[in-house]
Amino acid sequence: MTPEAIAAWQARWGKGPHVTADVVVFTLSPDGRLSVLLIERGIPPFQGRYALPGGFVRLDEDLEAAARRELAEETGVTDRVPIDQLATFGAPGRDPRGRTVTVAYLALVPWDRVAHAKGGDDAAAARFFAIEGDRPVDARGRQLPLAFDHDEIVRVAVERLRGRVTYTTAPFALMPPEFTLSDLQHAYEAILGRELHRRAFRQRVEGEGWVVETGRTRGGAHRPARLFRAATRELLWMRPWPEAAKVTGGMKTRAPSRRKRAT
Repeated sequence: MTPEAIAAWQARWGKGPHVTADVVVFTLSPDGRLSVLLIERGIPPFQGRYALPGGFVRLDEDLEAAARRELAEETGVTDRVPIDQLATFGAPGRDPRGRTVTVAYLALVPWDRVAHAKGGDDAAAARFFAIEGDRPVDARGRQLPLAFDHDEIVRVAVERLRGRVTYTTAPFALMPPEFTLSDLQHAYEAILGRELHRRAFRQRVEGEGWVVETGRTRGGAHRPARLFRAATRELLWMRPWPEAAKVTGGMKTRAPSRRKRAT
């Protein structure tokens, strides 16, 4: 964005402070990876670079309404997906147009509710990118530099999500209405970035009463997998973990394996 363009923008809108709302939408892509929804900016500043869906808050709307409106306009995701306020980001210079503070929101959504996302309004495109470590990467595994300070927002969102795994049932939000315990375990593993001990995980999940068996199965006749549903769609808070087991929520970890897990 040229100095002349910035001056023209400020002459119209002022130097700020301005308020924006951005949304970090996480899902599990069909390949099972934790992925984030990003839009390709169609206008300056950072035209052509990827960013989180978001934009300026209007005078007549609250913050969450602005976040939902921008998500719908830029990605076509109009479903009333649950969103939680993540954090506020207001470093000077984060937006070259002027002093701007953004309120970021976090959403965990099953793939089938966001798979249709496509660019709209001032977004040239909308795509999902896998998370490696705490950053989005392209198809070659290279870190994707984002517009504004959205790299930092995504990093904080990943950190917050991994923290929630240790004391809430947050990964259930990524599940379809019916799922196997392997599906659920994979959601936890995709978020944490490590494998969990299969038996310990299942004992914990069933022992805590987080799931209800549906009586249906999936798979062939040899060894069909039981299907479950969440006992409640409300976020459940777990009892405190032993101090030594906080990182993985009391579930033993094991070295990553190349073998395909049984369903």
